[in-house]
Amino acid sequence: SSLTVREIEERTGIPRSTAHRFLVSLEERRWVFSDAATEGYRPGIRFFHLSSKSSFYDELVKKAEPGMLRLMTTTGNTAVLSVAEGLSGSCIHSVEPLSPVKFTAHRGMTIPFHAGATGKILLAYCSSEIRSAVLSSPLRSPVNGEEIDKRALEEELLRIREQGFASSREEWMPHAGDISVPVFDRRKEFIAQMGVAGIAENVFRNFDENLRLLREAAHNLESML
Repeated sequence: SSLTVREIEERTGIPRSTAHRFLVSLEERRWVFSDAATEGYRPGIRFFHLSSKSSFYDELVKKAEPGMLRLMTTTGNTAVLSVAEGLSGSCIHSVEPLSPVKFTAHRGMTIPFHAGATGKILLAYCSSEIRSAVLSSPLRSPVNGEEIDKRALEEELLRIREQGFASSREEWMPHAGDISVPVFDRRKEFIAQMGVAGIAENVFRNFDENLRLLREAAHNLESML
């Protein structure tokens, strides 16, 4: 759960102004995450990446691993699992094919919300507060640096929520393509993104089948949560 700056002051005795400066610095380095809905702070994704202790993300990765392995084997592309963290996404697990030409993802890799299917799924289903914060900030293409059309992006996010998946070609990285779907828990709350990514030609060659396999893997994961 999150704590406000006032609660941190009460529990630690650290003056509020000092605690706030520390928290801002820690948030910049992704050690803490500020929750716009509660105005509080909670441990960030980097604690998960360092910790060997069991956690929600550890359990999520453990349950997702078999399905992601099948996805990689059947599609020939990299299977990716990521979560929203602050104003960007973070990869928490990936399963890559043996092919020398592939999409490479690693745990802790930062994922832009506004470019590529992986990030756009996270942006489409994250809290409205986070989405508003992202859409109100300057957004440029990671590939060519051009300014993002925010109205077009908002319309695309609406389509993503309506159809339940996202796809993209060369939005995030040159020559790369990806397909992504949301993962929900038993309460129908959005918790993560699952997708396949690789050379765009390979991803889209069998688009319908790859999407079917991806949805099946996400559904199987949801049934275990």
